[in-house]
Amino acid sequence: MKRLLLFNSSNDLALASGMREYIAPKSVARMEKELASLPFWWSNDGDAIIVDNSKDALTAKAFFSGQGKEIFFTSPEEGYDALCKRTGNIYEPSPWGWSKAAADTYKRFGVPQHLLPNDNQLETMRQLSSREFAAKYIKRVLSEATKSGYDKIMVGEKMRFIKSLSQLKIEERTIFKSPWSSSGRGVFSADSINAPSIHEKLTGFIKRQGGFIADKLYNKHLDFALEFYIAEDKSVSFIGYSVFIAGDNGYYGHNLVASQKELREIIIDNGCNPTLLDWLIESHISLLREQLCDKYQGPLGIDLLIAEEDGSIKIHPCIEINLRMNMGILAINAYDKGCSNIALVPEQTKCFTAKIEEGKMLIGYKKC
Repeated sequence: MKRLLLFNSSNDLALASGMREYIAPKSVARMEKELASLPFWWSNDGDAIIVDNSKDALTAKAFFSGQGKEIFFTSPEEGYDALCKRTGNIYEPSPWGWSKAAADTYKRFGVPQHLLPNDNQLETMRQLSSREFAAKYIKRVLSEATKSGYDKIMVGEKMRFIKSLSQLKIEERTIFKSPWSSSGRGVFSADSINAPSIHEKLTGFIKRQGGFIADKLYNKHLDFALEFYIAEDKSVSFIGYSVFIAGDNGYYGHNLVASQKELREIIIDNGCNPTLLDWLIESHISLLREQLCDKYQGPLGIDLLIAEEDGSIKIHPCIEINLRMNMGILAINAYDKGCSNIALVPEQTKCFTAKIEEGKMLIGYKKC
């Protein structure tokens, strides 16, 4: 079955709201509209992409012509049955990420109900997308690290989910995160604002999302991620490495587009032992198979951190889990499709950047 792709980058915010009829902030909605054709970079022959209108479809189709595969573009006005009739294909929904809002978008497009996750499945994916799950997951990773003798070069033991301010002792070099947020929203450090403002923000997290994550703010050397895919047969495969730039406050900057060999070398050169790196991949595969494979199918990324702690290099094995498509997998696919010095979108947009720096391709969001 072919895929019906949707770039709903507001999905993390939709998860935070829990609403079926979620309305994204204007800046995020504009980014989704401008970048609606972006799923081309992870599409397969015969897939279809929902774009905002027919003009966008024509522009994208012209831009991507000659790329060696036939991708169909559709608008919300065409609808599922008309698309299937026009292309001769049957499509399964494949959004950037799943939420009640994403399912509702597909339902309004006319996708049959039996092809959509039910409410119980959507709520399960919502809980697994929360940083609260990541705080539980890292305990298992650190436990496995202890068994394998890697615990001395790991950090992350201070990462915890807090439901009440009475559980919190505010210290300098602490970072706080809401359970659901997007590209650094809902993330701040204790040394960036005063104590009353900290309590106000955290009280808001508790009221709106049930709690918050507290973790140590480490002296960062490198942000990177391990990208995986959970298949329908419940197998877990490693897609590849991604290296990205993010501020200390968690705001996402851009991903590096390079070969897997180059990305692995960057991770190792920044202090991650190659044997440990291989162990991390296998350990995550094992834990994902145990904890996620019967609850979620699709792409996911686990963010890690290389940091200096007590005068030596340490690895934070799970900053968070992105249970969705992400920019790291986009960067992998862009490199595989020969993207080295061409734009990733049909025309210049206000919300996306694709540029060359020091011979490397960088892709990412920008404020819009």
